[in-house]
Amino acid sequence: MRSLFWCSAVLLLAGCGGGAREADPFAYHDAPIDIRDRTVYGTSSFATIYSLDFAGIGNTRVPAYLVVPKAPGRHPGVLLLHGSGGSRDDLIGHAGVLSKHGIVALTITYPNAAATYKPLVVDARRGLDLLAGWPDVDAKRLGVVGFSLGGQLAAVLAADDPRPKAVDVIGGRGNSVTLFWIRKAHAKLFFQAGTRDQVVPHGELQALMRAAPDHPRIRWYPVRHLLSKGIDDDMVAWMTAQLG
Repeated sequence: MRSLFWCSAVLLLAGCGGGAREADPFAYHDAPIDIRDRTVYGTSSFATIYSLDFAGIGNTRVPAYLVVPKAPGRHPGVLLLHGSGGSRDDLIGHAGVLSKHGIVALTITYPNAAATYKPLVVDARRGLDLLAGWPDVDAKRLGVVGFSLGGQLAAVLAADDPRPKAVDVIGGRGNSVTLFWIRKAHAKLFFQAGTRDQVVPHGELQALMRAAPDHPRIRWYPVRHLLSKGIDDDMVAWMTAQLG
């Protein structure tokens, strides 16, 4: 069986060759973000964690955690994107660490059973809408961190959405779709990957890195297809430096 990402490539790349006019395959109606069920999920000396959901693609709802620093002022905002089969819970710890460094962090759940990239990318873009409109966020300082499947989405967002200034792709697969978009990236890029990754072939990790423009930062780690303290520390340091 061909993967859903291979099958969606023809649709996503339509109009991109032969001088044809390009269309955005991830365009969506700019409806109100419609935040609901906002409650305080947790709090610490430096941040407040909100549990909420917001309007996604079509009539869907996107569950999310938003971690907001208690320090006053306008902060950078970072969207965190989980891997295949994951949820908003997977990266809440990373969101907490980013908040300790003065960053508003949003981690969302997108549909794992989607037949194409579109609902995943649109829900992620809606997450950027939420961050950009949050009163504690400086909309000119947005970033994206994606792991595995989330790394593929981050690669797309680095080109398709004009708002992210910094994008960290962790264990992202190079395929026909992600390679097309990463070549068009406008954001500053950081690639992190494990030398012993048993899920994404080494050649596909390298292909995505090599296709990126402007000499992105690349770091390899002696790990399998997972996150590690070294990856986490470097992600936080790089994102903080890029977004101020």
